[in-house]
Amino acid sequence: MRKLFLLAIISLIFLCGCVYERGIILFNTQPITRENALSDEKIFSEGQKVYYLFIAPKKMKNKYIRVQIFKMTDLAPLGGAEIVRTKDFRLMKDERYYHSDYFTLYTKGKYVMQVFSIDDLQHPLSIGDFYIK
Repeated sequence: MRKLFLLAIISLIFLCGCVYERGIILFNTQPITRENALSDEKIFSEGQKVYYLFIAPKKMKNKYIRVQIFKMTDLAPLGGAEIVRTKDFRLMKDERYYHSDYFTLYTKGKYVMQVFSIDDLQHPLSIGDFYIK
């Protein structure tokens, strides 16, 4: 019985996939401050500014991040995702734990934002979704 239990634990360790630490992305209609940082909004109007706050899972060692926004649609050839916006940002020394900015979108739909470390563009640091109505 003990050998079976030990075998089960070892197989769980080796058969489970890697889990990456993820940060969070908070969206808001107003510039993000201490007072409204925890009021996360998901639905925005066309042409409205979408403010976001990315909080990293741990201190980022590199100086650059890439923010990518894509639209979920049935018409896109790559599995339903159409890249709408990609922008690289340089982080200052005091911004190694977070990044805040805004953007504006003019087309209705469901969007997904990903934040990558510029060193690893395969595994996003954070993923968040929102809607433009």
